[in-house]
Amino acid sequence: MLSRNNPPITIRTYQPGDAGYVAYRHGVLYGREYGFDHVFEKYVLQSLSKYLEDPTKGEIWMAEVGGVVAGFIGLVEIDKNTAQLRWFLIEPEFRGIGLGRRMVDTLLDYCRQKGYTQIMLWTFKGLDAALHLYQQTGFTLAEEKENHEWKDLLIEQRWDLALKY
Repeated sequence: MLSRNNPPITIRTYQPGDAGYVAYRHGVLYGREYGFDHVFEKYVLQSLSKYLEDPTKGEIWMAEVGGVVAGFIGLVEIDKNTAQLRWFLIEPEFRGIGLGRRMVDTLLDYCRQKGYTQIMLWTFKGLDAALHLYQQTGFTLAEEKENHEWKDLLIEQRWDLALKY
């Protein structure tokens, strides 16, 4: 979706330093856009730390536009058949150019290569663009629950996708 005048999008896998950056941008952006505090940042850091204990059980992809990090998405293995989509964020200035779709497609291709049959994710009501993307790619709402840990009256949602080969 980028025009000829825009720099190309590069999607690369995890490099040292990326996990800290992913946590930092989640803390800053979710604080600014949704009023989350340090508790959410701690949650993100804990999940990234767990990933770093065995990075062979998943992957993190970083999208760069003209050498600037524009977004990222991750995946962790739950079991040999199931993976969880994690840490999906597109920087505000890069939203609406098809980057989110490219990131999700990269993740789905990886899941198919690894033989996963099920992907799940947790998100929350109010992330309309992301929820629309998940629906477009075949995810279905599986569960909703209240979460008062990050913000009052937050409704968390679990979305599932059965991969077809």
